[in-house]
Amino acid sequence: MTAANCPSCGAPVAFAIGTSAVVVCEYCRTLVARTDRGVEDHGKVAALIETGSPLRVGLAGKHVGVGFRITGRTQMRHQAGGVWDEWYALFDNGAWGWLAEAQGRYYVTFRVADKRSDDERSDEQRSAEERSDRLQPVDARLKPGATSRGATSPGAASRLELGSRWDDLVVTEIGVAELASAEGELPWRPDPGAKYEYADLTGAQREFATFDYSEDPPIVFKGYETTLAELGLESTERRAARVRVEKLSCTNCGGPLELRAPDQAERIYCPNCGAGHDVTEGKLKFLSTIRKKKTDPQPVIALGSKGAIDGVTYVVAGFMQRAVKFDINYYWTEYLLYNADQGFRWLVHSDDHWSFATPLRAGEVLDSAPLGVPKTISWGGKQYKLFQEATAKVTYVLGEFYWKVEKGEAVDTSDYIAPPEGISKEVTRTGAREVNYSHARYLDQKQIAAAFAIGKPPRPSTIGPMQPFTGAKLLGSWIAMLGILLLAAMFIAATKPRRALIDRSFDVAAAPPTEGAPETARVLFTDSFDLSGRENIGIKGFASIDNSWLYVAGDLVNEATGQLDSFELPIEYYHGVDDGESWNEGSRTKRAYIARPAKGRYAVRIEAQWPQGVIPPPLHLTVREGVFRWSHLILAAIVLSVFPALAVFRQMRFEMARWKDSAHSPFGQWQDEDE
Repeated sequence: MTAANCPSCGAPVAFAIGTSAVVVCEYCRTLVARTDRGVEDHGKVAALIETGSPLRVGLAGKHVGVGFRITGRTQMRHQAGGVWDEWYALFDNGAWGWLAEAQGRYYVTFRVADKRSDDERSDEQRSAEERSDRLQPVDARLKPGATSRGATSPGAASRLELGSRWDDLVVTEIGVAELASAEGELPWRPDPGAKYEYADLTGAQREFATFDYSEDPPIVFKGYETTLAELGLESTERRAARVRVEKLSCTNCGGPLELRAPDQAERIYCPNCGAGHDVTEGKLKFLSTIRKKKTDPQPVIALGSKGAIDGVTYVVAGFMQRAVKFDINYYWTEYLLYNADQGFRWLVHSDDHWSFATPLRAGEVLDSAPLGVPKTISWGGKQYKLFQEATAKVTYVLGEFYWKVEKGEAVDTSDYIAPPEGISKEVTRTGAREVNYSHARYLDQKQIAAAFAIGKPPRPSTIGPMQPFTGAKLLGSWIAMLGILLLAAMFIAATKPRRALIDRSFDVAAAPPTEGAPETARVLFTDSFDLSGRENIGIKGFASIDNSWLYVAGDLVNEATGQLDSFELPIEYYHGVDDGESWNEGSRTKRAYIARPAKGRYAVRIEAQWPQGVIPPPLHLTVREGVFRWSHLILAAIVLSVFPALAVFRQMRFEMARWKDSAHSPFGQWQDEDE
């Protein structure tokens, strides 16, 4: 440990780490640098803004089996408002790592090996890079081939563009950061107030990277999104927030203001007069007043209300109205929800439809054109179809927000749906350029009423883009019923008792002719047999005809009553070759059925006819009692199909109504008949 006195106030300062470059004096906040001549005063840094972070200097943890200790922190300002912390950790193997904290998420990164020649780098820099490199490939969470080893960084002339890819990562944000303050020991000399450009990238497996353009070539830091539990820091507690909730008053009207997310809030709008305030280091700075109108939207759920969704309790921190313009303006409202552990979520209310939105990591979304509007995108193994795209503008705001939101703020939006879910993409093209995705899940009125203990909201009068079809979905039931019907039929057909009544051949040509009948016609009778009166009768005729026909007409004759049940067996079979291709038509076998004739004794009368000049082959006749008619199964299936057909028609109408306001409807241009 190197001990010295602060060049500014004389208080003792200590360099506990041999590789640290500077330390911030705890008493006067002077930036003290270590040189070969002693220590030097490099100016003062501003007081830190309390962010309520559970991390602190001196905290120890473990990463991929290697212990570390947090030695210092820098605090960065976003150009669109907001502050995030970057904690510097020294690992037991001598490597330096960075633990960034923003919007309740944590990212551990390491500097990617510099590709400059060895002569351009110091021995200490090469050694530090090698130690950091050894920490990255060990981590199983990093995708193979996506570690920092061997990665290359673009020079100043080839800066990354928003939505472009590098090393399997997608660029999700490009902006300018300002170094606001610092504390503890750091491996480099911070320059308070200095600004630098950066680019943030994310991957599909929580990978994360940052390009720092303060140097040429840019400095690249790569790692992944993590949790305090994964770093062995789950037992840490969140410290007091930077702004006290009590006794805040609007600087315009004096009305009370209450911050629900004091450690995250950047801007708050007074619910009484509409005055906007910047929340800066615990003080409220008046900005301007949004003139209140009678037509201003009123929150259905009051600011400050608490509600549980998926078992997590959120407080309603902010409320805004947004609009897109096609032929006219279309409005919807959004509620900003906050939970100290989960961060921010959104509750979207449009045309009396509700959805719960959660931010996504951009790298997890399979989007072929992050800055464009592809027809489909994928996430979580599911494909989402484009519903609409437009420029959305903020038209009204109340409450607090984690960025410097203001009326007129605009982003390009694209909405994709896979009911009851959807994904929204928002592209900010000015200032801090960003691509943000959020996943939404449809909530019905009962869920909203139960979550926030409010009266039942109005029922929607239209079909929402993510609204699930609530009608009967009979396709699965229909398939199951057909399966059961088929199994039952097979069982009956296999177990049904059968009895052969006739099974013999008849030489129709040898039978004596009937007086007055044509020469090519004969009439025959079978032997008598008894019927039970409980079963169907099946009759099959077969004749080995060739390019000819044999017409058989018959009657089942009740010998006691003379009642006739007639049937026909038109047997014909033709075949040949035309233009080198063979063909055939007809069949040598025909069947007929008689439904449950009355009990009694019967015989079969057969009348056969054939073409002139042809000697017909023998007719083989089979008559059985107890046959199963498969045509009945087909008829039953047709009857059963009526209900799912109606359900499918109703669902199609539902889907057509869902897509009628979309320019990307799979049904084309369609207008409801009632309109």
